[in-house]
Amino acid sequence: MRDLELLAGTISREGEEIYWELVRDAEEGDADQRPVVVLCHGAGGSHAVWYQQIPEIGEKYRVVTWDSRGFGNSTNRTDRLLTSENAAHDLSAVLNKLEISDAHLVGQSMGGWHVSAFVTLFSDRVQSVTYADTIGGLWTDDLRQAYEQFVAAGGLQGTRELPLVGGHAALWSGAPDRDAAHAFLYQALGSFHSPPLDRLAEVLAFTVDHSDFDDLNVPVLFIAGEHDQIFPASMLSDSANRIRGAEFVEIADAGHSPYFEQPQAWNLAFLKFLNSIK
Repeated sequence: MRDLELLAGTISREGEEIYWELVRDAEEGDADQRPVVVLCHGAGGSHAVWYQQIPEIGEKYRVVTWDSRGFGNSTNRTDRLLTSENAAHDLSAVLNKLEISDAHLVGQSMGGWHVSAFVTLFSDRVQSVTYADTIGGLWTDDLRQAYEQFVAAGGLQGTRELPLVGGHAALWSGAPDRDAAHAFLYQALGSFHSPPLDRLAEVLAFTVDHSDFDDLNVPVLFIAGEHDQIFPASMLSDSANRIRGAEFVEIADAGHSPYFEQPQAWNLAFLKFLNSIK
């Protein structure tokens, strides 16, 4: 595995400090010319949750991770609305700071909404979009009903029948073949901050139509966990089918966070998608 260099910092925008990290090849002279992958975390995470993706993706790409307002190391002192549009402008400011003109965008769960808003506002800066266990505002009737049922059952605090990570249920609960240490690490990563989960409605208010992708010529991938109870895989597959040329991959034996639960399968699917882009 090649040596990777980590750069970190913040950008100031609207009275907030938005934290970012950039990982690049430390050995190659043209590392700054490599294409960029931006990983956008979900409501249960931060930049740190992508540690199983960065080393592998970093073999061929520069990788940017960042914390949205109120999450991880980013502030939310001004208490502005946590809209997806604001998040998209924050991310644009991060990329401007890093002198990155365009990138492959990945959104996990909540991060999918941020990605959709970025595509809407800055389509010329988007090389591809990956929706990871998220609809990113691309609602269908079935997905809206499934989400409403999830919320009615208690949402993130509800009792789930299947073991899911990310604050839904302990990864090892009811699954003796799971890695208890790995599951504990996921829970520990979430203990370093107190994300504003009570304000998710501000993020989810952003919507986009499947037809909006028709004229963008942007490759799209949907990745779904087999046992995701928030956004069921079959419904995400239906959503993917509504975007011309979009791809869909289901990760077996995974819940809402297959990037963490089944990182090898997730990385393989994602890198295969990137390699297919001309």
